[in-house]
Amino acid sequence: MNIVHPLTTGNRPVRGEGRAIHVGGRSATAKASLTDSAGMHSAPGTASCRIFHPEPELHR
Repeated sequence: MNIVHPLTTGNRPVRGEGRAIHVGGRSATAKASLTDSAGMHSAPGTASCRIFHPEPELHR
């Protein structure tokens, strides 16, 4: 997250949104943002994520 506009501790609601931009077999890219009640985008951010699949259990 990059803080581009400070959020205050007042009683104003803050909205957080996140979504996947791309999901592949082994990696994904996500995007998120925080917006205050005045509509000011306060903290946009992106993330690159590694996807791990559980290993199948071996039958004994």
